[in-house]
Amino acid sequence: MAKKVAIIGAGPGGYPAAFLLGQKGAEVTLIEKDRLGGTCLNRGCIPTKVLLHAAAVLREIRSAERMGIRTRDIDLDFAQLTKHKDDVVSSLVGGVEKLCSGRKIRVIHGTASFETPRRIRIKETGERVEGEAVILAAGSVPATVPIEGAHTEGTLTSDEALVLNQVPPSIVVIGAGYIGLEFAQIFRAFGSNVTVLELLNQVLPNEDADVARVLSRALQQEGIRIFTGAEVRKISGDQGRKKVEYALKGKNQSVEAACVLMAVGRRCNTEGLGLDRVEVKTEKGRILVNERMETTAQGIYAIGDAVGGLMLAHVATAEGHVAADQILENDPHPMDYTAVPRCIYTHPEAASVGLSEAQAKERHGEVLVGRFPLEASGKARILGDSGFAKVIAEKKFRRIVGVHLVGPHVTDMISEAVVAMNLECTTEELAYTIHPHPTLSEVLMESAMAIQGYKIHDR
Repeated sequence: MAKKVAIIGAGPGGYPAAFLLGQKGAEVTLIEKDRLGGTCLNRGCIPTKVLLHAAAVLREIRSAERMGIRTRDIDLDFAQLTKHKDDVVSSLVGGVEKLCSGRKIRVIHGTASFETPRRIRIKETGERVEGEAVILAAGSVPATVPIEGAHTEGTLTSDEALVLNQVPPSIVVIGAGYIGLEFAQIFRAFGSNVTVLELLNQVLPNEDADVARVLSRALQQEGIRIFTGAEVRKISGDQGRKKVEYALKGKNQSVEAACVLMAVGRRCNTEGLGLDRVEVKTEKGRILVNERMETTAQGIYAIGDAVGGLMLAHVATAEGHVAADQILENDPHPMDYTAVPRCIYTHPEAASVGLSEAQAKERHGEVLVGRFPLEASGKARILGDSGFAKVIAEKKFRRIVGVHLVGPHVTDMISEAVVAMNLECTTEELAYTIHPHPTLSEVLMESAMAIQGYKIHDR
């Protein structure tokens, strides 16, 4: 076991790996050039969910009259909401700092780069850190696309959108992945006129077509204008007066707004690490690793967004565990991406695990699909929400290979599907698993029942 381990990056991949290594007796140095917690705590998962929760509260209050609850005029104090967001982030970052201290993890704030495979230099101080093993958890940064005007004033990244001091009266969102759609709904709930432009032919291009269709319809019903198949050609104008020119179905179009949000994903943050000095190979900016998170250089591991693939906090944490176990020689196991949950925190929420219907057909040929509408769920009716559940199984053994949910609290419910897939659960086993009533989780059971050829609450 390596006694000294250096970790570059203290996000949701780096700091959990540090904790696991520290608990097992390793001497760990955690190097972070920004705040502990990485993108997730500071500029991603947590602050965006604070804003989405505020948007959900506003939506609930505005629709309360359907239950006979009458409310007066509602006002959003954006400055107070921003303070609340920052307070939540600071409290969680402070929690990570205390955990580092309590577990005797040495933390260095600075910019790290390799001098040799076992020696790292801190740019700001010149300090050298030695490590018998090194974990690279350098994360990612917002991506941009080569559009004229993409870097002009008033064109924001997702990082910059989180530090606005006021709600823009109008905004154009370029990109309809989960980042773009979450921000679109946030700003719409806060009063902005929102237009979303997506190059491909569906929102959420990497998700099941049914999920994309239902979510697109729901957001458009809120007044968000969504155009798919839209190729953005040019962004012009200054802060407060932006113009976006795009092509749609062979015709030139344009839309004006106070600002533009570039939400086209994220890219690996590997520049400046000195990887060439230690023979760590990369491909299109991402660090190449094997199934045990080992790079091409012995003793150097890489995890999280820096290796590309699914850039999700929980994936980074899982990869960090694999790397730590490999270093500890603690029954090391390979990383398995078969059952990774993917969550979108819009209203309604969407959550998926495994293959889409199209992917399942491509991989398994004929597949079995069970659907259940949330409108047939008693709990969903109580909440006044809609959506659906969809279970996909390969035909021979009826083993579940994909689950897709749209509706309230599905980002919590998806964990049941993840466990089911990890245990190679069949539709029969899920259908005969007793679920409590009335709950939203019953929709998973009902979808599995549909594949088995019978239904309880659906026609």
